[in-house]
Amino acid sequence: MENFEYNQPKRARIVVHKVTDHPEYGVCHMHTEGQQFEFDFERCPSDFCAAAFHSLWPHLRVLELGGRHPWDREAGVTYVGCPDPNKPVVFKIVAEECE
Repeated sequence: MENFEYNQPKRARIVVHKVTDHPEYGVCHMHTEGQQFEFDFERCPSDFCAAAFHSLWPHLRVLELGGRHPWDREAGVTYVGCPDPNKPVVFKIVAEECE
């Protein structure tokens, strides 16, 4: 059996990058621009929208292990949209080396 080297998991910071004010439905009642959450790779951060977290989860896992999506402009940073089309929110995920 081959020996494999695994990447050291990274820590992630989730930043509420943009909250859109929908003319009919208003703004997201859970998040405001600039909010930041630390992610420990096991559970949804406290006071974080569960539906949005469900959308972020696969992207968090990619960044945790040093991966990158083809659309990411810089390593360790990706953007993910909330699944609510009526009150759109864009989240920025930043992976950071663990100390």
